[in-house]
Amino acid sequence: MADQVINWLLLLRSGKATAQDYNDFLAWRAADPLHENAWQQLTGTLAGSGFGRLGDAYPAGYATTASPPPPPQVAPAPAVTPPVVVPPRRRFLTGSLALASAGACAAYVGNAFYPLSNVAADAATATGERRRYQLSDGSQLLLDARSRVNLDFTPAYRQVRLLDGAVTVSVAPDARRPFLVQTAEGTVRALGTRYMVRQQAQRTVVVVHEHEVVVETMAGAHGIVRAGTGARFDASRIDTPRAELMAEAAWESGWVDARGRPLAEIIAALRPYRSGSLRVSMAAGGLPVSGHFPLDDTDAALTALEDTMPIHVRRYTPWFVSINVAA
Repeated sequence: MADQVINWLLLLRSGKATAQDYNDFLAWRAADPLHENAWQQLTGTLAGSGFGRLGDAYPAGYATTASPPPPPQVAPAPAVTPPVVVPPRRRFLTGSLALASAGACAAYVGNAFYPLSNVAADAATATGERRRYQLSDGSQLLLDARSRVNLDFTPAYRQVRLLDGAVTVSVAPDARRPFLVQTAEGTVRALGTRYMVRQQAQRTVVVVHEHEVVVETMAGAHGIVRAGTGARFDASRIDTPRAELMAEAAWESGWVDARGRPLAEIIAALRPYRSGSLRVSMAAGGLPVSGHFPLDDTDAALTALEDTMPIHVRRYTPWFVSINVAA
């Protein structure tokens, strides 16, 4: 049952649920009290863990306060020998353990395709998905796979908080309201331009396609990044902008562009496009890579890497792949 709850949750948060899907969901909840109880337990747990209000997950345009349809009338079952009565406490514990175990498995599998942290984000993408969003001011967002953002639009500014992954913004000009992309390390500010921002471990990468942006770190350092260049920055300093960092934005068209980049960076770019574990040893991860590799076919990318580099790609299962230096 827990896997059914997870499936409904992911569908309703995907933004692709239809009116028929919504009606089917209400019918499923009403068909069995256990269904309703399982749904309430999961959504209550997620809401209490900082995942936001699950009511916002329903498809746009459908009421979220309507009661589920009444369950279908079922003819009374013939008399049978009364079953052995299980004490309520034991029945509760047994059901809770079964639900928790099944829920953990379903959540693990579901998270491989659609990260559960996405349920609270204003915009998010699943594994292997790039998606474009139209904002109320006319700006556009393009999210890389397994990325999520929150939006904060006020009369004074327009802010996108990048929580995970990467986003490319095409900013609609508005002289009264600057457009900000906030990361853990600082802010990228523009009035009207197109640029990409990626959140990495303890640093941010910004690549500018048009015009220029102003970067301000959390410590107050400032820098300008102009079109045709990119820069990395952490919480205290900004690196010198470089043209070769434009390759960081190749994901926008579905590719990894490697020009002497370490293999570990290429594998990191492939991970959001592949379910399961994709591991690379420290020795193999430092090898330089050059070439273009498809994001939408990670098996083909891994095969190409193995054919052109001194590495061995071992596929234990479709869910677990390990990369080491070839013997």
